[in-house]
Amino acid sequence: MKKFLTVALAAGFVAAPAFAATITVSFANDDGTTQEWTFDGETATTGDISVPYTFDEEAMKLCAEIPEQGEVCATFDAVADAVGESAGYTLSTGGTGTATITAMEE
Repeated sequence: MKKFLTVALAAGFVAAPAFAATITVSFANDDGTTQEWTFDGETATTGDISVPYTFDEEAMKLCAEIPEQGEVCATFDAVADAVGESAGYTLSTGGTGTATITAMEE
């Protein structure tokens, strides 16, 4: 379940840098877990999990339809657009954490 929630977070956080073909983000959840996700502009992937997402730039809100969970959304307190930049997030399910861009490839 946590992996799916993190997908939702990551997608919104990295939607702004349109110049990159892939972006990798590390998510440090306040529950102590950390996960890394790669985004290609349409899908977010980690291991064998890959899901589509949408991002409302104005609201800084990412939503993804998660299998067996339904829609999960994440709202970011900022949009990062460079390696090393971070932003906090809050999930529609109540979780929080910090996401940091660790790599970008064109």
